Amino acid sequence: MNKKTREIIRRLLRYLQPYSGRFIVALLAFGATAGLTGLITALIKPTIDRVFIAHQINMLYHLLWVIPLIFLLKGLFFYLSIYLMSYITQRVMWQLRDDLYCRIQLLSHDFFDHNPVGKLTARITNDVNTLQLALMRVPQAFLRDGLTIIFFVGLLFYLNWHLAIVVLVIFPLAAFPLIQFSQKMRSSSRHSQRKIADIYSLLYENLSGISIIKAFCREADELQRFSRENEKYYQAQMRFMRVDARSTPIMEFLGAMGFVFILWYSASSVIQGKWTAGSFLTFITAAFSVYSPLRNFSQTNSILQPALAGAERIFQLLDSYPTIQDAPGARALTRFSQVSPLIKFVNVTFTYPTRQTPALKNINLEIEQSKTLAIVGQSGSGKTSLVHLLLRFYDPQEGIITIGGEDIRNFTLASLRQNIAVVSQDIFLFNESVSYNIAYGCPSAGPREIRWAAEQAYADIFINRLPDGYNTIIGERGVRLSGGEKQRIALARAILKNAPIMILDEATSSLDTDSEKLIQQALDKVLVNKTVLVIAHRLSTIKKADRIVVLDAGQIVESGTHDELLNTPGVYQRLCNLQIL
Repeated sequence: MNKKTREIIRRLLRYLQPYSGRFIVALLAFGATAGLTGLITALIKPTIDRVFIAHQINMLYHLLWVIPLIFLLKGLFFYLSIYLMSYITQRVMWQLRDDLYCRIQLLSHDFFDHNPVGKLTARITNDVNTLQLALMRVPQAFLRDGLTIIFFVGLLFYLNWHLAIVVLVIFPLAAFPLIQFSQKMRSSSRHSQRKIADIYSLLYENLSGISIIKAFCREADELQRFSRENEKYYQAQMRFMRVDARSTPIMEFLGAMGFVFILWYSASSVIQGKWTAGSFLTFITAAFSVYSPLRNFSQTNSILQPALAGAERIFQLLDSYPTIQDAPGARALTRFSQVSPLIKFVNVTFTYPTRQTPALKNINLEIEQSKTLAIVGQSGSGKTSLVHLLLRFYDPQEGIITIGGEDIRNFTLASLRQNIAVVSQDIFLFNESVSYNIAYGCPSAGPREIRWAAEQAYADIFINRLPDGYNTIIGERGVRLSGGEKQRIALARAILKNAPIMILDEATSSLDTDSEKLIQQALDKVLVNKTVLVIAHRLSTIKKADRIVVLDAGQIVESGTHDELLNTPGVYQRLCNLQIL
C-alpha cells in the first residue's frame, strides 16, 4: 500500500470516526456471523461420526434444535451488521456530498473557468456513488471474510496443524495476483472516471443548448460527438475489465492446485485409517471455506480500486481553495463614508486566467455617490469585466478598487456583495416559485414587500395571470417565462434587495420599447439616492446618466455627459451614428 492510498484511507476513516461505536457493534456482529458460519461447518464431524456411523440418536436430537438456533442467531447478527453498515455508509455519503457542495459554493470564479459544470457534477454523483458502493461492501467483505478466514484457520489447526500450515502457505500465493493487479486497476478506473466526467460535461452542455442544436438542425452532429465520447468511455471501461478479468482466473488456478494437494493428502489419511470420514469432510469444508473468502477478495478489489480512484478525485476537489477570499482582519462593509468619489478604480489592469490578452488596461475610473455612471462600448470592450472586479469575482493583477476610500479587499466578501444589487444580461432564475426568485436577495421579505418590488418592475400584472400567481414554479432557468418576463423578475429581485449600489448590465435589453419606458420611469423613483452603474447598448437607457464612460479594447477612451460626447467626434458619436447605441 503506497503513501497516497494510506492517506486516502486515513481521510475516509476520519469520516467514519463519529460512528465508531456503531462500527464496532457492526464488527462484532460480523464476527458473530462468521463464528456461527464456522460452527455449522464444525458440526459436520460429529454429524458424520456420531450420528451416521456410531448411530447416537441423542446427538441427532441435539442437532435438530441446535442447527435452527444457529441459523436464527446468524440471521439476526447478519441483519444487525448490514443495517448498521448501511446507516454508517449513508451518513458518510451525506456528509461527503454536503462537504463537496459547500466547497464548490466557496470556490472562486476562476476555478469554474477551468472546470466544466458537467465534470463537477460527475464528482458529486458518479464518484460519490462509486465510493458509496465500496463503503457498503468492502468493510463488510473484509470483516466477514477476514473473520471467516481466522475462524476456519483455527479449525484447521485444531484438526491437523501440519496440513493447516500447508494451507497457510499455498492459499496466500493464490492471492498474489490480487496485489499485482491492484495498481493497474486503480489507474484504469481513474481513466474511466475521467471519461464518464467528460460525458456528463457534454450532456450538460447539450441539454443547456438544446434550442440552438435544434434551430441549426445539428442533432445528428451532436449525436456523433456524443458517440465519440461514449466510445472513449467504453474503451476505458474495457481496459479496466481486461485487468480485472485477468486476476480471477489466475487466482482460481493457483487455489485449485493447492486444493488438489490438500484433497490428496487428506483422502490418503482416511484410506490409511489415520482420519475418520467426519474429520476428512470437516477439514475439506474448512479448507474450502478459507479459500472462498480469499477468492471473494478479488471481487471486492474490483469494487475497492474504482472507489479509491473516486475518493482521490473527491479529495482533490475538497482540497481546492478559493483564490478570492477574505483577507486576514477583513471587516464588514456596514455603511458608506461620505468620501467622494464613492467608488474608485486606480490603475486597474486585469486579465482572465484563461486568456492571454488583458480585458482591462490601466483603468482609472471614479463613480460619485448617489450618481449614475453609464459604461458603453462594443462587445468585448471590458464592460462586464468592471462588474466582475467590483463584486470581487476576480482580483486585478495591478491596481486597486476602493469604496469609501478603502480597498475593497479590506471588506468581507459577503458584506461587499450584500451592498450591491445586480441585474445581469445573463439572467438566472431558479426552478422555484416566483416569490422565491424575487426574494432571493432578501429571504426575510414578506408577501407585501415581494408584491411591491414586482409592481415597481411592472411584473405584477403578468405574475397574477400565471396559474398559481406568485406561487407558480417557473421551471429550470425560468423556462416557463418569456425573455421579457424573466428580465422583470430579475429587476424585481434587485429592487427588493434595496442595496446602496445597483448594477444594471443590459437590464432592459429583452423589453419592448413601451415596457422599457415604464420601467425606466419606475427606476427613476427606485434608484433615488443610489449609486448606479449602467451597462447598456440602448441610447434611451444611458442618455440620462450623470456621466458616460466609453470603453474600447479594455481602455477608457472617452468620458463625459451624453451631450458632450455626442458633439465630440469619437467612438461614442460613431456608435450613435451607426445606431449601435
